[in-house]
Amino acid sequence: MSLIFCITIGFIHTIQRITYAIALICGHLHDAHFTTPTTSRISFGTNKPSDEMTDGEHDGEHNTEEKKLGPQDPETVEKELEEVGFVAPPDGGYGWAIVASSFLINMVVDGVIFTVGKILQPAWVHGFNISEASAAMTMSILSGFYFFVGPVASALCNVFGCRQVALAGSVIAAVGFLLSIPAPNIYMLYLTFGLIAGAGFGMMYLPAIVIISQYFAKKRSLATGIAVCGSGIGTTVFAMLNDVVWEFVKKDWQQFLVYTATVTISGFAAALLLRPLKASQDQIEKVAEIVEKYEQHKDKVPESPSLSKHNTPFLSSLELHTAGKHGNGVHRNGSVKSIIEAVAKDVEELNRPLARMDVFYTGSTTNIAARSRTGTMNREEAAEHLKNLRENLKEGTPQQYLSKLELNVADDGTIQHVQEKSVMRDIGQALKNLLDRQLLGSPSFLLLAFSGTLTLCCFYVPFIYLGNHLDKIEGLTVAEKSFTVSLIGVLNIIARIGCGYIADRPEVSALVVNNIALILAGLATMTVPFYTAYWHFLAFCFPFSVGVACFAALRSVIVLELIGLEKMSNAFGILLTFMGVGAVIGSPMAAAMKDYTGNFDTSFYVMGALMAISGAMCIPLGALRKWELNRVTTSDAKAEVELQKLTEEEAKAI
Repeated sequence: MSLIFCITIGFIHTIQRITYAIALICGHLHDAHFTTPTTSRISFGTNKPSDEMTDGEHDGEHNTEEKKLGPQDPETVEKELEEVGFVAPPDGGYGWAIVASSFLINMVVDGVIFTVGKILQPAWVHGFNISEASAAMTMSILSGFYFFVGPVASALCNVFGCRQVALAGSVIAAVGFLLSIPAPNIYMLYLTFGLIAGAGFGMMYLPAIVIISQYFAKKRSLATGIAVCGSGIGTTVFAMLNDVVWEFVKKDWQQFLVYTATVTISGFAAALLLRPLKASQDQIEKVAEIVEKYEQHKDKVPESPSLSKHNTPFLSSLELHTAGKHGNGVHRNGSVKSIIEAVAKDVEELNRPLARMDVFYTGSTTNIAARSRTGTMNREEAAEHLKNLRENLKEGTPQQYLSKLELNVADDGTIQHVQEKSVMRDIGQALKNLLDRQLLGSPSFLLLAFSGTLTLCCFYVPFIYLGNHLDKIEGLTVAEKSFTVSLIGVLNIIARIGCGYIADRPEVSALVVNNIALILAGLATMTVPFYTAYWHFLAFCFPFSVGVACFAALRSVIVLELIGLEKMSNAFGILLTFMGVGAVIGSPMAAAMKDYTGNFDTSFYVMGALMAISGAMCIPLGALRKWELNRVTTSDAKAEVELQKLTEEEAKAI
């Protein structure tokens, strides 16, 4: 037992050394590189002068504009505040430490999820004298809650920050494994090993992916590709290491869980590197200066509107925090120096993770305009659509800016009452924004979601049960059996790199590539029961690895093509829920078939067929989405005509 602790503590010590070294190196790069340019919330790959300006150039431009335009209307000031207040992704510097941290977290999380099931499930079957299906439910709950907790983890990141959520997740997952050690029955494991540890893994994984979007824009595809390679490395390493530890602990699953918990807590060291991206002091002072100038001149603006939750949410929030109320108006209260602290809080609000519409997009932002809804728009239309996206977004989701404020707004736009939301209401609002029920009325989105459910039904089955078919081949060593899972991990890395290449090539349809890969992976899975030689299993690893990699890596690109950028975060919140359902029911279904038939042949037939169907059912997605959008456009046009008629009739009546 003591030797296990020595091995695992040594592993943690190595991880800490690596992360510390990376942090030091990237810290020097960050200090030299990280003079944060201001930018709009989303960069579409167009090199606007404002995106590359130095601080002096910004000052010069602001002075020039003030001389030319004099007092500015609130919407113009709002736009200027956003450009100054948003923190642009540095695309390097300390961002590479973020990539290293995400890589290690992916290595730990996926390394455990993909490899421990083939060791622990047989041990539970014999130890608790239960069926294969009952034992499989433990792993399925673990992987299912890994997905289910995704929307909650996203909301928590928005409130507490990515680092805090990832740190908490590593502790929760490790505690879940430790609480599983004295479990008297399998039902206790459902709670501790499945639900608690699964939720912890979800809280580790989501922040590690989300924060990359904050640090990278043009190089995001490369950064994400490196980070998710940790999944393949973890699968490869732990598939072999677990067998060594399993033999060392004399096949005692309780001692093995000590090792699993210790590996999991090593993610704590990696999560410490997830430093939030903050606005510079210079940015905060510029925002304060703009607000101060606006307060001085706003009474001179003709027909200046009252504070509006729709058109100027960021400006409204700044005024509320930096001004005192007098009657029905809001007046200036203090100098630039006195409002710096209040402005800093609002700038932090402006840069919260879910304020970015592209937070779940893993490709380079230079390709967003070309990728977005390419099935229904040409590139010029897509670029024009995205050019106006920010203005359209303001009308629908002001809570992205005033996320911690609850406003009581009169019909004329005047704010009557303001109070700060509680943490729970803040989390609830973020969840509500993520889980947009309107998408459930979209046939194309529902088809994509159900496809994800079917894919996840088969996703974990080969990782857990491929070894049962390898038992038919005599003379194989434990290492040779484990090598198949390790090979899947290696090939997964290569395939994900290829997917990154595809993501950066808008002329290549990510949907078509995904469909072909899933169909081939499903068909290959169906042929597993017929294998009679070791090389057959090695050959199977190629199509299955490509299918798994394409599904995981191209999902965000497909959502961008079909749903559009403005609904991307909402779509991912719902997709994670659908995928969680597939992860929960897949492995127990396969195990139940084994209990009924006596072997896993039927399990691989059915699960392979489900994966192939999940790819085939997405073939008409592009055409279905076109029909859907055309129908909506026609409906909107009719509604506009009717509205125009009503307006004319009212005008005549007056």
